Amino acid sequence: MIDWPNEDKLKIIKEFKPLEKTTFEGSEDAFYGVIWSLYFRIGDAFKSFCTLFENKHYYDAFIIAGHTLETCAILSYIKDCPTNEGRKQNYNKYFASAVMGRIKASLEMGDTLESPIAWENFGVLFKLFYPVGSYITKDKNNPKEKHEEAIKLINYRKGPNQEKIGLFNKYYSPIKTTEYIKEFRKNLPFNDQDDFNYFYSKYCSFKHSNVLTPGASFEHSNDISCFDNVLNLILGIIAYLQLSDFSSFKKP
Repeated sequence: MIDWPNEDKLKIIKEFKPLEKTTFEGSEDAFYGVIWSLYFRIGDAFKSFCTLFENKHYYDAFIIAGHTLETCAILSYIKDCPTNEGRKQNYNKYFASAVMGRIKASLEMGDTLESPIAWENFGVLFKLFYPVGSYITKDKNNPKEKHEEAIKLINYRKGPNQEKIGLFNKYYSPIKTTEYIKEFRKNLPFNDQDDFNYFYSKYCSFKHSNVLTPGASFEHSNDISCFDNVLNLILGIIAYLQLSDFSSFKKP
């Protein structure tokens, strides 16, 4: 636990200097663009956190801190794999999981794909999912074959959306956010395990408006004692970013 005053911790967060932005021409592998998008999203989150905290919007600052943690955990999941091949595989797993989540959310918005907008949206997302879906198939022995089998069953306009969702659940196992968090926890300095678990479980309760977490906004607008571990968490993320080597992710 870091015993500095909260003002000093906040000053360090505000003074964080991100690496210079890398400009891409559009012909590069999307892998590089996603890595830097995640990195700079974290830097933007630091700014939002400080603004909210200084204006005593503690509940919202708490949510931004959780968002920062999850984003950095995903970045670490891709970046910290020891080989370039492993990094590309983890990227494809992340991307496939993210697109699958978006497809399912879109399907849950309606009963069928009969409307032109629903069908067009499904088609756009499906084109993104097709090249990477095999990375998250449940069958690890024949991932590509099972992926092709699933695609042939799902890629139809007719039929109920719930049936398509069921097929996604049958054939694919996307990476869960908790898996990113669990791995990143091993690389994160400055945090006590109990404090970390307390923060993340409370963040998830707040984010999902859990019925067992009443009065969250009131609680954090009047008591900032729990922000000791939140500030320490963000300092840990900053230390992780500053100690990380990003040279492998420069413009190829």
